[in-house]
Amino acid sequence: MRKMAKEAKNKKELNTDDELVLQWDEIPPEVRAGVDALQDKKVEGLRVYDLRSFTPFCDFVILCTVMSPAQAKVAKESFIMSMEAEGCRLWGIEGGEDSGWMLVDFWDAVVHIFKPETRRYYNLEALWADLPWWPGEPGV
Repeated sequence: MRKMAKEAKNKKELNTDDELVLQWDEIPPEVRAGVDALQDKKVEGLRVYDLRSFTPFCDFVILCTVMSPAQAKVAKESFIMSMEAEGCRLWGIEGGEDSGWMLVDFWDAVVHIFKPETRRYYNLEALWADLPWWPGEPGV
């Protein structure tokens, strides 16, 4: 019984409160451009979290899932090109296309590009469950 209670406590449910749903027009244009670039590369499970009220070092975190190293590569490159075209500076890249998890850091916006099994394992959605998020469809 104690083990079940502990597991339930550690698993936060994804918050679906309407008050926490981030509207597309609340996302800055440069971040929207990056999200559009990811959508053009057919990433799955796209989520944008608004961390402005949570941390001073990153405004938005983007999560997405890719199905192959080739898709990871083109998603990363497309995101970088779109953000740089908007005048944003690339701070760093962690991980590679084959690693299962790639992070592309533009300081105010960070994208995590996952393979499905890696995304399930780390479950970052639970970490940010109480923060405003955009559900993945423009205009929502």
